Amino acid sequence: MQFYRRWQPVAAISFDLDDTLYDNGPAIARAEQWMLDHLRSEYLATAMLDKPRWLALKRQLLLDHPALSHDVSLARQRGIREALVQGGMEPGLAEQQARAVFTGFMTERSKIEVSEATHALLARLAARYPLAVITNGNLDLEQAGLAGYFTLVCKAGAGARMKPAPDMFVQVQEALGLTPGRILHVGDHPVTDVLGARLHGFRAAWLNESGQSWQSLSLLPDVELGQLQDLATLLL
Repeated sequence: MQFYRRWQPVAAISFDLDDTLYDNGPAIARAEQWMLDHLRSEYLATAMLDKPRWLALKRQLLLDHPALSHDVSLARQRGIREALVQGGMEPGLAEQQARAVFTGFMTERSKIEVSEATHALLARLAARYPLAVITNGNLDLEQAGLAGYFTLVCKAGAGARMKPAPDMFVQVQEALGLTPGRILHVGDHPVTDVLGARLHGFRAAWLNESGQSWQSLSLLPDVELGQLQDLATLLL
């Protein structure tokens, strides 16, 4: 654990989810493969859809509709619908089927592995502090078994821009009724988490399990954590 600023006690904690509380890569890869396999096997319109075609379609969709870049759920649903429509499916039916496919994707996407140590840490922290989520992703916390720890969950989309934009930080601050400096944000990403938190006045704890250099940061966090369990030493 490395301090970059004089430490002051905090009154609440916000957490990033993906790659902070669990390894997100395997779940996303599995869910994406399920989606492509399902679209190829269940619908004639997408029988030829492979990963390169899907990535090209998604890239074009975001170029045509930049606002979708702030809502990963809506972007994926729109992408699935567009793939079906391009393959010849009637738009109304494509909309309906895209919702169904997205539901299946979310089931797979939310099959994450959270360690017992992380569950125990969150339980201890939740007994002492209000805990919130600030995420650019779309994990279903109920399905993932994480919902019980958090009093507030803020996800990008529905008008809230992705971190490092201030939108979700403001939501958390206003909901908790605290000044930004009383809230510690914990996350792994140098830009979305560290920079986002610092720009809005939150305290920042950078989870740096991969040993990145602090020189890559635009703004320094208050504290750098080598592992998530360092929070117990810091806050309990």
